[in-house]
Amino acid sequence: MTRVLYMDLSRCIYCRACEVACEREHDGHSQMFVQLIDETFAVPMNCRHCENSPCTLVCPTQAVHRETPDAVTLDAMKCIGCKLCTLACPFGAIWFDRANKVARKCDLCFHRTEAGLEPACVASCSARALAFGDFDDLVAQARRKTGRTVVSRAAGEVGTLVTLSPNWNSTTAHR
Repeated sequence: MTRVLYMDLSRCIYCRACEVACEREHDGHSQMFVQLIDETFAVPMNCRHCENSPCTLVCPTQAVHRETPDAVTLDAMKCIGCKLCTLACPFGAIWFDRANKVARKCDLCFHRTEAGLEPACVASCSARALAFGDFDDLVAQARRKTGRTVVSRAAGEVGTLVTLSPNWNSTTAHR
C-alpha cells in the first residue's frame, strides 16, 4: 500500500494554512509553498515523492533518499549544498536554503505519518483541498469528482494525485 498526497485544486482557496502548518512542524522552515497562478488558481507546491525519484539518483551523499515507499526525505546533516537535487526535480519542489546552505523539500511530515497521523498541511487544510491516503483509494475518490485528475510524478506509476478544476484549461495555464 503506497500512501500519497491528493490535491483538489478546485478547492484550494489560497489561505496558505498549509504553509504555516508546515513551518510550524519543521522548526520555522516551510518545506512547501502555495503558488498563485493568474490570480485564479492556487497550487500547493511540494515534493511529489516520485516512485523513481530523480533527486535521489543525483545526490552524491544520499542526503536525499527514499525513507519508505511513501516518502523521499532529505537529511540536512548529509547535504553538502551541491544543488544537484534542485536541478533534478522536475517540479521545482526542492530549493536551496541560502541562509543554512542546505536543500529543503517536503518530507510528508515523516515523523507524523510514521505515527499514523496526516502530514501537517493536510491536517490544517480547512478547504479540504489536500488529502493523504492509499493511492488506489484516492484514485477512486478522484474519479467521482468533476475535472481532470492526473498523477503528478517524474517517473514510476505513483505520485501526488492532482485534480484540476473544470475551469482549468490549456489556455488558462499558458496565458
